[in-house]
Amino acid sequence: MRKGKLTQAVLARSVLRVLERRREDIVRYPEYGCGYGAFETGGNDKGTADKKADILSREREHQTRRFTVTTCGSSAGFPENAPESAVREACVQLLAAGAEPVGVTVNLILPETFEEADLKQLMRKLDETAGSYGAGVLGGHTEVTGQADQPLIAVTAVGQTERLSPAPEPDMDLVMIGTIASTAAAKLAQGARAQLSGHFSEAFLQDAAKPEEELTVPRAVKHLQSSGGCAMKAVIRGGIFAALWEMAEHAGIGLDVELKQIPVRQETIEICEFFSLNPYQLFSTDTLLAAVPDGARTVRELAAEHIPAAVIGRTTAGRERILRNGEEVRYLDKPQTDEWYRLQDKKEEV
Repeated sequence: MRKGKLTQAVLARSVLRVLERRREDIVRYPEYGCGYGAFETGGNDKGTADKKADILSREREHQTRRFTVTTCGSSAGFPENAPESAVREACVQLLAAGAEPVGVTVNLILPETFEEADLKQLMRKLDETAGSYGAGVLGGHTEVTGQADQPLIAVTAVGQTERLSPAPEPDMDLVMIGTIASTAAAKLAQGARAQLSGHFSEAFLQDAAKPEEELTVPRAVKHLQSSGGCAMKAVIRGGIFAALWEMAEHAGIGLDVELKQIPVRQETIEICEFFSLNPYQLFSTDTLLAAVPDGARTVRELAAEHIPAAVIGRTTAGRERILRNGEEVRYLDKPQTDEWYRLQDKKEEV
């Protein structure tokens, strides 16, 4: 199998179709393009038949329900100097589901060469990152093994909400919050500084690293929910192209997107060009895609709160996923392996 996330076909036939167990209180099972699971919080002593009737009754009174939501994140594929990316991946998906992060559990698999001082530093970073989303570390598991050559971090995040993020519908505006591939560019500006310094100024590299210091998604989600809610999708592995495809595929709709409207920082463009990377297929950890009724209004309201956003297209009733670049028109492909893996493969070849 190829590196990165499983392809849609492999996921469907070898993962999703294998899962058969069902419970009445689970309201969101694994689906392609949906990055979370959810169950209704609270139980009772009613029989199965009464429980089903009770759940159907509460479907009619959606505002009275409360859900616990879970998401996952992993350090696999992210830069080695970015252990916090696993926590961010999990928490930003919670936020996109409409849930408030409560806590995370952390599973650490460490190589024998890992020092205790490094472990302390790693845990401080994970705890700090979880705290930036309002979550605490609930627990987890840590193990040292000779089968690992570098730390592998797996995170499960847990959150709560009274209203899950709905699926997008046709004829909605697509709004992107944040800028694409900024996280990856920032990590390259930090980790490959010696290589980049011969081509870019120190001021340029410092500016490229700044997005890592900001978190826009939590503030954006809070605003979107207060204004009535909308369909949201975290832009993470595979970049904006993967997020667009997964959102459309999950909802069974089409897209019409203008590439030139997708926000991307000039520093990101130049760093990606230096390494021959496609920024549209490169990971982010603080970027959100939203489908809203009035994109222009949403962008204005977000701008008033100093949250960068832009209307990049619309959803459509068909199945076509159109990408426009001026007069050039092409179609969105199925998600490809994240460009970061290709960069790592180049380094291994050298």
